[in-house]
Amino acid sequence: MEQVTEELSDTDVKLKRRKRIIWIIERFIWIVVGVFIIFGIIFVPGFKNWLNFRNILLHSSILGVLAIGESLCLLTGNFDLSIGSILAFAGILGALIAKWKIPSLITIIIMLFIGLGAGFLNGILIRKIKLNAFVATLITMLAWRGTAMGIVGGRTIWDLPEGLRLLGSGTIKGFPIQILIMLSLFVFFHIALTQTKFGRHIYIVGDNEVAAYNSGINTDKVIIIVFTISGTLSAFAGLLMIGRLNAASPTYGSDILFDAMSAAIIGGISLHGGIGNLLMALGGVILLSIISNMLNLYGVSPYWATTVRALLLLIAVLLDTIKRRLVRYE
Repeated sequence: MEQVTEELSDTDVKLKRRKRIIWIIERFIWIVVGVFIIFGIIFVPGFKNWLNFRNILLHSSILGVLAIGESLCLLTGNFDLSIGSILAFAGILGALIAKWKIPSLITIIIMLFIGLGAGFLNGILIRKIKLNAFVATLITMLAWRGTAMGIVGGRTIWDLPEGLRLLGSGTIKGFPIQILIMLSLFVFFHIALTQTKFGRHIYIVGDNEVAAYNSGINTDKVIIIVFTISGTLSAFAGLLMIGRLNAASPTYGSDILFDAMSAAIIGGISLHGGIGNLLMALGGVILLSIISNMLNLYGVSPYWATTVRALLLLIAVLLDTIKRRLVRYE
């Protein structure tokens, strides 16, 4: 009897240890963000002033909007390669429509519907045509980028109307509107993921799609909606970008795809689906922006940020593997 009690006690200790490790891993990203902030305050000249923190958040805003959409796709066990191209395509069409003196509100609505349609197409290609997510979104990535290039011949459209620039460059008492938008979107979608039936379905589909289907969940519908949301957010990010820069170019967003994906994965969104949350993904976004900011203040080439990102990605993937093993044996 005493031996059984001791075995149960050992099991309880191991279980508590696993839970403690999982708790640390789930919050690892904010621990790293905190370490980098402390390091910056102590060792990086010019890092600790309010204007610099504002710039970090401003740099995070467009990336953050894209990371939300990418995170949703990753949570279902998929990914979206077309987000940067949808951003550019929607931005180009929005700028052209604005040049025709169409009211800015209507232009914005059209841009969002462009993103919605592009995302819906991704979902249909993946779930109804049965293309692999990589192949489907690679096709649309090339298609939207090429179309944007072809429409304007590779040139940039300048001097956009004020109404189209408001969300991207406007401020409220000196605080950029797009930062508020980005943070609001993270909170909204975090609540949607954790407090709604559809949010739970996303996690279930990502964890085990076959089991989700057998339990009565319309897996096709869930994944199509997720890709539609991703496309819409990509177009919205395009609106923010052309508003901030007062210009639209078919090259916009060409490098941002892997930043968005890196931010989500570094933030703890599992590549295998079903694990992670958006508040951690927000930490990934802010961490990447802090790293770029520090390198800039130090006068170091921004290309080194790619190396740092690769190391962080490796650590994130290893932690995800450890976490999955701990959860499996919990």
